[in-house]
Amino acid sequence: MATHAEWVELRVHGVSGTPPEAMLARPHVLQVDGDDKSRFFRAVDDEGREIRAEDGHVVEGFHWGNYTSGSWRKALWLALIPFGLINAAAFMLPPVEDHEGKVDPLARRLRIGAMAGLRLQAVFLTATFAFAIGMVLIDIIGTRWAYRHLSAIPDGFENLVPAAATVVAALIILPLGLSLRPRPLLEGPPARPDPDPALQPVDASSPRPTEKVEHVQRRTPFARPEFYRGDSDTSAFRALHVAIGLFTIALMAQRFSARQLWSVDASEGRPGLGVVILILLGVAIAATVGLGDPERGATTLHGGASRGWALTWHRWISRLSLVLLLLSMLSIALAARALQLRGLPRERALDGLDRFRIPQFISRVVEFDVIGRWLVMLAGAGALVAGLFAVGLAVRTRRWRASRDDEAWAFRPYSWGLTSIAVANLAVILGVGFAAALVTGVSTALGQREVKAGGDSKKTALGSTPLIDRVAYAWGLGIIVVALAAAICLVVSRIVSRQRLLAHVEVGYPSGVAYVGRREDAEPYPAPRAAGWRHALASAVWEARLKNQIQLTIWSIVIVGAVLALFLGWSELAPLKHIARPPEDLRVLSVASDEVNELPDRVESWAPVLAQVGAWTLLGLIALLIAKGRQALGDEQTRRGINIVWDVVAFWPHAVHPFAPEPYSQRAVVDLTERIRYHVAAVPDDAPGRSVIVCGHSQGSLVSFAALNLLSDDELSKIGLLTFGSQLRVIFPRAFPAYVNHTAIVSTRGLLDGAWINLWRDTDPLAGPVLSWNHDIHVKPPRESHFTVPEGRLEPIGGSIPTIGQVDEITTAFAVWRCGDDWRLTDPTRRPVELPSGVDPIVEAPINALRGHSRYWSDPVWGAALTTLRHRRAGGE
Repeated sequence: MATHAEWVELRVHGVSGTPPEAMLARPHVLQVDGDDKSRFFRAVDDEGREIRAEDGHVVEGFHWGNYTSGSWRKALWLALIPFGLINAAAFMLPPVEDHEGKVDPLARRLRIGAMAGLRLQAVFLTATFAFAIGMVLIDIIGTRWAYRHLSAIPDGFENLVPAAATVVAALIILPLGLSLRPRPLLEGPPARPDPDPALQPVDASSPRPTEKVEHVQRRTPFARPEFYRGDSDTSAFRALHVAIGLFTIALMAQRFSARQLWSVDASEGRPGLGVVILILLGVAIAATVGLGDPERGATTLHGGASRGWALTWHRWISRLSLVLLLLSMLSIALAARALQLRGLPRERALDGLDRFRIPQFISRVVEFDVIGRWLVMLAGAGALVAGLFAVGLAVRTRRWRASRDDEAWAFRPYSWGLTSIAVANLAVILGVGFAAALVTGVSTALGQREVKAGGDSKKTALGSTPLIDRVAYAWGLGIIVVALAAAICLVVSRIVSRQRLLAHVEVGYPSGVAYVGRREDAEPYPAPRAAGWRHALASAVWEARLKNQIQLTIWSIVIVGAVLALFLGWSELAPLKHIARPPEDLRVLSVASDEVNELPDRVESWAPVLAQVGAWTLLGLIALLIAKGRQALGDEQTRRGINIVWDVVAFWPHAVHPFAPEPYSQRAVVDLTERIRYHVAAVPDDAPGRSVIVCGHSQGSLVSFAALNLLSDDELSKIGLLTFGSQLRVIFPRAFPAYVNHTAIVSTRGLLDGAWINLWRDTDPLAGPVLSWNHDIHVKPPRESHFTVPEGRLEPIGGSIPTIGQVDEITTAFAVWRCGDDWRLTDPTRRPVELPSGVDPIVEAPINALRGHSRYWSDPVWGAALTTLRHRRAGGE
């Protein structure tokens, strides 16, 4: 029998930044490595001495949650969800490599086109964000509200207020570019980036070139150092988006002023300020779309440093971005000056103070409608380009997609590889909604929702633009349609699945059985007391299955939103020449407040109700963001809760939008890799078994999966992987097929020589099986398919708790369904009549909760899984 040696259990938490105390199940912990964001902890006693596991092994926790949680400023990232979603959509495109890893040239070109369309949609989100800020500051506050309070403004300063509002709007955009420096923009990307020392093996004699792809058989971009290095083009990308935001605000201010700062003569080539700004805005948009992937190493499997014309192109675009950024700031100054000189007489403003009847002013508000129509056309162009190329890419990649009889079918992408279209358009819907929420909220709070048109007209002009009003109406109509459809589907699903859920309930606690405690003084746990748990368990299993409807939910929202957006755009563009208005019976799908009287009688009465529902929904949305942001100031738990979404979308590097939070993968994965290497290097060569077991929970399983793909073959021979509550089959391969897919799972498992076990529960609402599929518990015995379990194991390692011989007894006692190396745990944890050896007696405490997605490491079979992994043979043993 081999002797026991020290080994390391390295836990990696999942979403929402689980505190290290909870991760290690100890009240006191001590940081032993890392910095303020990537932190490694161990449990200690009251005197600060390390507490090890019962068998003496080290239990360490990797806490990376501070990248997305903890700071109150990060809680405000909730308002940037659209930017994060559109950026994540770029990583949802199908891979351009076939099963043998060969790049398909046509698929690669189609991917480039789809990425260009996504970047165009990202530009629309930036311009819409700036448009909303300009509406609030220049129009609602700087003009409407200010001119209704002229008595508080010194004589002669009334025209300085809207000009100052323009500068303030620019100052809101500029901080997004605070990290920019002129020198990197002038120099552009380097011809050959330096290798990251953190990604080198500990025994590397010389740095490994970053453009060299080692272990291509791993077939995932996670194995490439470029994914974590980032790219110097990101600075140019950010500069261009800041310039686009500033140009948008400058264009709004100039058109609102209706003034030119110099004589205009198109015949002599002297365009006005507005035309110049519009041209520069177009150049910035074209440069952004043509820049290419600013972190191209992150979104492709093959390729390295830019060479030749590509390097020259990127360098010139980088320099152009600096020029455009400076010109955008100059445009703000000139537009503010034009706004100051617009010449709205104080006497006329005071004369119309009560009803604000100023025809000159109302005519200027119409200019915002023009810009709104341009935004509509930009959104349509982006959606069309991205959609056409993404569909073409999905069709092209069908040639190497798995058939229904293949095991890779269980890892197939959502929606035939078209998820990026759905998520990108969902981001656009949310972005437009957030912008409308901001404008609607501020105008309502200041009493500026409606004003009277000029002269003796009784017609009402909006406190915002008809575009914003149509968005509010569309949200009201869309929410009612989606909510009603969702409610019907949920009720039908619950009724239809009721009987099938009983099979899951009977697994852990069959009806009619009493469960007697092991100790003589322990009360029995009879079946009647378990009845309540069976009902709760059935509901939990049903709720957990809802994650399988993610694609249906997203597509339902997107389709409803697309239909409403189509009619919104149609109605907005109708005033243009040669464009007819929507048919009378379909105008109800897009309505502005001043168009209600034009609707058919049968819908005229409830159309205003929908507009109010949408307006109040948008008001509630902005109020929720503000309330949660304020609550996050003093409540860390709230900050962790509202930042869950960023644990998913902020993992990915900036590919199409630079305003998403900094990707934590570029540090968290690398830091975890370094720590694993440290532990592996510290283990004696003659130590038995796997010396480091990496335990990844939820999003932490993706972090662990990526980190293991950066290790050498020799290092992996000493490592085991335990995933639990993981989405590595049910979500990640289906949403991000180029990064996590069947081939990547198989190759990683092969490099580990099968030392990979996954734990899952039927009640887990976020995760599921990873290494098995086609489960059917409605037959006796239950059936499923799984990867082949490696044959043979090491000789028993002395000191293991539990021993390798006790593993089967433990899994049987707690009704674990072992689908190969996929272990389905019962929830609530089954209470055996006889507690098996090697299990902490605390598990016979009465049932107190469904565990769902949490507390896997407190399950009685946790130690059995670790022991099994430690005894897996490495190659050649």
